[in-house]
Amino acid sequence: MIREYQTPDLDKIMQLWLEGNQQAHDFIDPEFFQQNYEFVKMLIPMSTIYVQDLNGVKGFIGLTENYISGLFVDKDFQRQGTGKALIDKAKQRFNELLVHVYKKNSAAIDFYLSQNFEIVSESINEETNEPELLLRCLVEHNVKIGKCAL
Repeated sequence: MIREYQTPDLDKIMQLWLEGNQQAHDFIDPEFFQQNYEFVKMLIPMSTIYVQDLNGVKGFIGLTENYISGLFVDKDFQRQGTGKALIDKAKQRFNELLVHVYKKNSAAIDFYLSQNFEIVSESINEETNEPELLLRCLVEHNVKIGKCAL
């Protein structure tokens, strides 16, 4: 079940954030994520967060308006539709989604491309000095109205 973030979710979300970053970004010094841990923990409640709750939080997506500031899934639940379900939730809210992905994170790039994102541009991340891609997904919201609807 995907639901909105609740305060008791914070510790699990931060665990997923830290483990996910260290797993996906082995080309960045793990100390970088440790140093940013408290800052991110402070920002989480200020973002729009949806969690995949399957007898506990197994993944989450963080949104700042239509920008995906984070998408993390427990390693035991990856490749089972959790990430797609969280992206689909974000697509329900916005006509356009944007996300930055490190160029060396090919698994994430492949995932976003499979979700109809397109690469828009490439730049260098100022904090890590690593190349990153900006991806965008344009979402069409087609509403079908039945014969009896007004």
